[in-house]
Amino acid sequence: MEHHPTEAVTIETLGDSCEDLQIIKVRGALTIHNFFDFQDLTRKQSAKALLIDLGEVPYIDSAALGCLIGVHVSREKAGRKYALVNANERLKKLFSVAGVDRLLVTYDSLADAESSLCR
Repeated sequence: MEHHPTEAVTIETLGDSCEDLQIIKVRGALTIHNFFDFQDLTRKQSAKALLIDLGEVPYIDSAALGCLIGVHVSREKAGRKYALVNANERLKKLFSVAGVDRLLVTYDSLADAESSLCR
């Protein structure tokens, strides 16, 4: 599969059954060319818990990885929870190689993340 850095990424905000939990669903490769809307959206989220569903994200570049680390830092400072959900093997490998796999909060499914964060 060829990677086109200018491919559109779509970002959808979903409500949830759990009170004060926001889900952001990202579709498409998240790169330096398109992560600004995502970054703005994550910065504006005031919900106690934020889930970022990466299930339809085939690839992220280093700029987008930096953005995800920024989400971690800002949520930690604010005392709010977050999780990255449904990351594929390629993304998990990138987290591992970059040494952030132990820093980032990840779950394999929305159900797992919800049951952990909706307490």
